[in-house]
Amino acid sequence: MDFRPLNELERRQLITALRGNAEGNRVMLMDRRDTSFAGTTDEVPDEEVITAIKSVPCHY
Repeated sequence: MDFRPLNELERRQLITALRGNAEGNRVMLMDRRDTSFAGTTDEVPDEEVITAIKSVPCHY
């Protein structure tokens, strides 16, 4: 995978999302295909949470 720095618009959106997460408890979303930033929301559907949990590798 090649490194591609964020353009100015992406950078501003990500900073705003990080602030919203830290100050307002907003959820940050990620694209499943390429893990790019996909915005924020106040609430995540249950299906998204279940998919995220299933994607975490567990080694016991």
